[in-house]
Amino acid sequence: MKLNNIRKHGHLYIKLLLGITLGIVVVLTASSAVHYVSFSNILQQKAFESDLSELKNTGHAIAITTENAQTVSFQIYRNSNIAKILYYNDPHPFDIQGAMLELNSYLNTMPFIESITVYNAVQERYYIVSRKGQRGFITGEELEDIGLATLLSNYRNFQPFTPIPRVLGEQASNDSSKGIYTYLCYDAIRADGKMNSAIAVNISADWINEGIELNVNNDMEKLYLVDNAGTIRYVQSLKQISPDSDMSNVLQSLSLGASDGYEIIELDGVKSLISYTAFDQFDWYYFRVTPYQQIISEAQQVGFMTLKIATIILIAGLLLSFFLSRLLYAPIDKITVHMDQLESQWRNSSYTIRQNALQKLLHIQSFDPKLQLDKLRRIGIQFDFTKPYHLVFIRIDQYNQLKLQSHGDILTYKFAILNISTEICSKQFQVEALDLEDDCLMLFINLQDQEYNDSTMSSILTHTLKEVQLACEEYLHLGITMTVTPISSEPHQLSSLYKQVREASLHRFFTGRGAIIDVQKHQFQQKAHNFPIGKEKRLIEALKTGKHEEAKLMFDEIMEETSQYPLQVAEITVKHLTASLENMLIEIERNGSLQLDLNSEIMLPKFESYETLVELSHDFHQLFDHITSKLKEKRSGKQEEIIRKINEIIEDRYGDPVLSLNFIADELNMSTYHISRVYRQLNQHTIVDAINQVRMKHAKQMLSQTEMSVADIATKTGYTSSSYFHRMFKKIYGVTPSEYRNAVRNAAEQ
Repeated sequence: MKLNNIRKHGHLYIKLLLGITLGIVVVLTASSAVHYVSFSNILQQKAFESDLSELKNTGHAIAITTENAQTVSFQIYRNSNIAKILYYNDPHPFDIQGAMLELNSYLNTMPFIESITVYNAVQERYYIVSRKGQRGFITGEELEDIGLATLLSNYRNFQPFTPIPRVLGEQASNDSSKGIYTYLCYDAIRADGKMNSAIAVNISADWINEGIELNVNNDMEKLYLVDNAGTIRYVQSLKQISPDSDMSNVLQSLSLGASDGYEIIELDGVKSLISYTAFDQFDWYYFRVTPYQQIISEAQQVGFMTLKIATIILIAGLLLSFFLSRLLYAPIDKITVHMDQLESQWRNSSYTIRQNALQKLLHIQSFDPKLQLDKLRRIGIQFDFTKPYHLVFIRIDQYNQLKLQSHGDILTYKFAILNISTEICSKQFQVEALDLEDDCLMLFINLQDQEYNDSTMSSILTHTLKEVQLACEEYLHLGITMTVTPISSEPHQLSSLYKQVREASLHRFFTGRGAIIDVQKHQFQQKAHNFPIGKEKRLIEALKTGKHEEAKLMFDEIMEETSQYPLQVAEITVKHLTASLENMLIEIERNGSLQLDLNSEIMLPKFESYETLVELSHDFHQLFDHITSKLKEKRSGKQEEIIRKINEIIEDRYGDPVLSLNFIADELNMSTYHISRVYRQLNQHTIVDAINQVRMKHAKQMLSQTEMSVADIATKTGYTSSSYFHRMFKKIYGVTPSEYRNAVRNAAEQ
């Protein structure tokens, strides 16, 4: 009777279903609007972080190049052959030829240098070596690089060794113009205000930009720098932007340079995101302009898709409300319970058969899909490889530790993971589960017949898999890493997809535990991996010199490069580095008489002992700290003895003209590189500087206490050239030897 009365009022269910449908649509629309705003803000912040990273990489590359240019300039200044064209009024042609050969040697051995110019102010002559363009020794009237002459004339406007961005051949066509950074180093200033001599090192902007990922093909995204003069330039070409441009006006209205940040403004009629950095060591800052539409395009797509889904739900709800109102009266619950009981009994009795069938399905490559489906149906497997499906490969995190703690319960844990996965995924998909060997499990997921696109279904699947991970963590206290294949409807791809997903699951080493890895987003490089020999050498050299932080950075960079290749590449790389480290330690013990206790006190990490790169890197970092600590501890006493011997030789032989770095190395029977590096590390100056300081100390004593001529004093202190002695004395003390002697005498008379 009650059932009949309910049927007479069937419109009640229609109202309830319509209310539910409208509620879903309203909630979906409102929540999506909130998510859209949040997602837009997140994308905006991510774009800024990405831009800021690129901008700081640019500044870092220029700073490193500045250090290299400074080193080259100092080496050129110390070169006795080049000194002749720097300071001599009328150098001999053979001296000029020798100096030019030296300059060419610097140019050929340092590929980042575009050209080197030595300027002799007395001669008003330029000595140029260059990869392209003008070279040789020329007068000011013949100089084609007018910009260089302008820099030398206005040298007071530039700090030494500060990069000066400019464009060679700026008046020529775009094909012949070239962006460069000029590093200017000049000698003492003459009485007339002009420099005595100068060295200009030009470094190509293309060389610096090679290490920076610039989106040069996209005219809508630009990377700029603003130098300390307020000039705006493109980073790629260093061409200057007009001060009257819209961009210049916009930058003047912003508080740029004080700190990193970004602003959203309208530039040239386009709403844009301007990301900028704080002032760097050169009082420069960098900024990037990205169209705002490009940043939020993904959020807009999600918004449009949400509206589409809401519309579909509304239409479907109207239709289903009418039909379902008639079906709700059937004893669905009773039938469902009964069917669940039967299915559970059948599943328990046929579990092993189904597992074997699924295992075989992954390995057979040639089969009749229809026949194979019939076999699966007969044993209760609902997975249909002719309809869209995913394979989800599961790895149990910290499996070795779990085996040690709960060896007898491994199968129970794996069965529980499969049950949790099946129960949660079945709410959205058709699922079959398979227990593989060791820490591996597999889910076969068929997509339901819903009118969602691939992107939406992928999002739903990801959300569902995260629910599985959370449930395993909450109930089993286990972490799992899941790897998902792209959607496929091809039966014969099962075997190849299985191999792909199994291989991609090993990428947990880079993503870390608890990740959801998308096979499609982790396609490996097809080309062979080239082991970075240069970075390995820098790592070894950094360890030898005690720079453990630099060694850590090199190790992280080397390992990061392997993330684009199969895990075997990372394993080979680690073994290669381990062998190199072992050889380094053996060499140090053999050549340096330092016992480092390899394999007892110092243990090298083994790749197979780690699941993630984070753990491996942590142990390698600790190893580097330990090695440098041991080397510092064991070398300090020996290095101090070397320093003492070097100082004794300099003090005893300062008057000998042959006293030099090579002479001291021969006396100690050591390499020049080794004693030079040790001396500089402990004293913060070079052996050559120490020789000059001792000689000048004795020269001051002779000038103040004897009547010897300046030329005789120069000879007594080991200088073969009195003019060079005169120049060095003035460079160190700021006055000439004669001026110093007169000042001492005047002070004594008073």
